[in-house]
Amino acid sequence: MDFSQYYLDLFEMLNETCKKIASGKYGDADADKLFELAKHPRYPAFLSELAESFGMMLVKVEAREFRMQQIIEDLEKAKAELEKCLMEGRPD
Repeated sequence: MDFSQYYLDLFEMLNETCKKIASGKYGDADADKLFELAKHPRYPAFLSELAESFGMMLVKVEAREFRMQQIIEDLEKAKAELEKCLMEGRPD
């Protein structure tokens, strides 16, 4: 087995997956691939640690995006309630 080519292929897989994630154009399969590469005993430690770091960044970014979406929904709901109160308070 050609280990140098094996390592290059793994790095290329990690690189392509990270590019997709960085562009925001990724799916569950890409995230799964990233977390697969993070498996320590299965892949070289230096590669799995790097994949794990990218995976943790992905999880944190997705959590922030989810929280921001919740905040936007809360603000939209509050705005609608304020507009309703203002309309009800106005004489015709």
